Parts: sequence; structure tokens; C-alpha cells
Amino acid sequence: MTGSRASLPNLEQRFLPPDGWRWHSFRNPQGRILRFGTVSPRGQIPHAVVIGLPGLSEFGEKYFEVASDLLKRNLSFWVLDWQGQGLSHRHLKNRHKRHIESFKEDVADLHYFLMEYVKHSAVHPDVGRIPLVMLSHSMGAHIGLRYLHDHPDMFACAALLAPMIGIKALEALPFLFAHGLANLHCTALGQQYVYGGCNWTPDWRKDYGNGPFSGDPERDRIHNVWMEHDPELQVGSVTFRWLREAYSSCAVIRRKQYLEAIKTPCLLTLSGQEIFVENAAILAAAQRLPNATLLELSDARHEVLMERDEIRDGFFDAFDKLVREHVIEKPETLKPF
Repeated sequence: MTGSRASLPNLEQRFLPPDGWRWHSFRNPQGRILRFGTVSPRGQIPHAVVIGLPGLSEFGEKYFEVASDLLKRNLSFWVLDWQGQGLSHRHLKNRHKRHIESFKEDVADLHYFLMEYVKHSAVHPDVGRIPLVMLSHSMGAHIGLRYLHDHPDMFACAALLAPMIGIKALEALPFLFAHGLANLHCTALGQQYVYGGCNWTPDWRKDYGNGPFSGDPERDRIHNVWMEHDPELQVGSVTFRWLREAYSSCAVIRRKQYLEAIKTPCLLTLSGQEIFVENAAILAAAQRLPNATLLELSDARHEVLMERDEIRDGFFDAFDKLVREHVIEKPETLKPF
């Protein structure tokens, strides 16, 4: 799909597919279909291939403006819809329920995607391997950290925006109590919404620019506009199983020596107005990762890439520095796929 105007919602051009955008899909080894989108600079060898790893309930369409920004930097962009959201496989009959079986599956899906699809486009006869750069948000950054631990030589560097290393709603609870509570509810109610959960509703983001996601009204509304335009994208609240798996997976990342084993240069962002992920866990991770830079954005809310220009530009300044130092100026450090 290149995106004819007739099939697109009424949005500014910057929020629509950039020239050359294509949608694709693949079956993972379990036979489940996952969707991804791609775009590359025309007539140029890109400096790097940026792999977008969206956050909870997000989808590729939300990242069209990001894709255009990266093209201006001579960077290709590939974005993956995780199982359970976007137009990828949904686990339950009620498509709205954000369910999961294990975050290990997401790590495995990412590796299959990279090895079977991305790597063939990330090699050029004139320059050899084109570096991979991770651009990940929240839950996507959580999966990204687990991937960097398990596959240390794949990415040249990684940007992790508001990484989900801890869940703010649970941070005040002692670990054993919270873990036991999550297990108890998962056993009895694994496929049910968490308390207060429901199918998707636009009311979750109705006060554009004044809610917990973004201070930019136009970027904040993109999520709802696309979900209303294509109901297949809609995702509701998480299930108890998702919550249990997320909490358990955060515990894996916080194990002794886990983060210390990740040598990939990482840029972590911390949003000062955060209410979803645990900022104390991000601060601790930045201290434990051997090659980490922490960018604190005091006025930012959860979705930095959907924020006001001054906040977003601050991130991209740091991102450009990351790519320049670890990709453009150091291509000789890359190993073959």
C-alpha cells in the first residue's frame, strides 16, 4: 500500500504515509501473521536501517511522521506490529483484549523478522552491511532490551524512549506481594480484563494535548483518528495474563548482571510527567547499562515522539548524536549478520 488519499483519514500530510511506504506481512514459525511497514530514501544508500518497536496498543500508522523525519536524515525505517495489536495476530476472540502468552514470543518474533526479512535489505554490494538502529518506545523498549541482551551483535545502537522496566501502578508494592497477586489473578482470570478494563473507547484520549500521553494536541489525536478510521486497529485494556507476563518480564530485566551484559550503546529517555512506567527503574537502568546515555525531558509526557516540537526536537538532537557517533563515524565496528 502506498496510501491513496481515498483510503486515508483526514490528517495533515506529515501524518500520512511518506512517498514509497509499503506494507508487508509474514508468518512466524507458529503460523501467526505479523504486519510491518517499510520506507527507504530514494536513490541513496541509507546510513542505517532504523527498526521501530512501538509501545503498548500502538500500530505502524502512528509512526508516519517519524518515518518522514528519518528519511530526511537518510535513514530507512521499518516498523513492526507486535502480536496482539496493529494488524498482527490477536490471541483472543475479542480482538480488543490486549493479551499475551509470553514476552519471549515477542523477542522471538523480532529476531525472526530481522533475520528473515530485514537483514537481506540491510546489505549493499558497495558498502557491505548497513547498520541497524533500534528506535523503541515503552513496551517496545522493554522487548528491545531483552533482545539486546539475547542478541548482542545485531544493533549498532538503540534509542529506548520511556522504557517499561517497571510499571508505575505497581511500583509501591513489595515485589513478592505484587508478583503473587499477579500470579493469583492470572490463574483465575488470565483472559479477562484487569479491574476497570474494557474495550477500546476514544474517551481515553479525548482531551487532546492535556492528557498523560502528549502535550501536542495534533499528535495526540493521531491514535484515535487511525483507530476510528480502521476499527481493526482498535485495542482495549490489557488482560490479567498480560499484566502478569509484563511484571515477570520486568523482573527478568532487573536481575543482577542482566543489564550489565548489554554492551550496545543506548540512549534512554525519561519523561518528567510520566504516569505509566516507573522512572526510578529507568534511572537505575541508565546507571547499570555499560554504554548508556540518559536524556531527561522534564516537560515530556509518556509518548516523546508524539510530543510538542521543542521536546521532540530535543530527543532528535540526542538521537542524531547517537547515530553519528556509533553508526556514521564507526562503520568498521559492525560484524556480519
